[in-house]
Amino acid sequence: MILAFALTGCSNGESGADQTSETDDQTSETNEAASEADDDSAETESEDSTASSSSGLPDDADLSKESPSVAPEDAIATAQKEAKDGTVHGIELDFDERDKAWQYEVKIINGTTDFDVEIDAENGDVVDVEKDSTDDKEKAIDLSDPMTFDEALELAQDKASGRLDGWKLESDDDRIEYQFDFDDEGEEIEVSVDVESKNVSVDD
Repeated sequence: MILAFALTGCSNGESGADQTSETDDQTSETNEAASEADDDSAETESEDSTASSSSGLPDDADLSKESPSVAPEDAIATAQKEAKDGTVHGIELDFDERDKAWQYEVKIINGTTDFDVEIDAENGDVVDVEKDSTDDKEKAIDLSDPMTFDEALELAQDKASGRLDGWKLESDDDRIEYQFDFDDEGEEIEVSVDVESKNVSVDD
């Protein structure tokens, strides 16, 4: 009888130990699963935050108040690498409906080749390069001389109002001018500012 009780006691003790061990293992696995879920959640939040911060300008941005990640000067530098330098005679910024992205279009003449380089205004990537033969000798544009973008925009806003949804600085027929495209509650207004004479003209 004593031996039987002793064996029964040992058996119950081992069973209890096994159950405790299994419970600890299950608790550990549950904690690990919760930790992995937290990690996945943190990664998802991080990815969402990154996507939001890299989304750039909305398609209805007002360029008189907001600017894309890539500055015009940087877009020109990128385009010049494609054209092997040359004379920069135009730069334009607007929203491309086909690509659903803000893009610069930089025009450069190198010798007898006219380059048209499209650049993503948020990441600086070259989107497209077109080349045409030309005999034109356009003047080089300068974003700061003899008139800056801000100075030209101020003159243009004296003649028009609304959201600025595009602009360009271009040399054409020995004349260099800024052109600003305003959207005033659905009405498109185009204002040109001659950088030398400071003459302002409106086409609506």
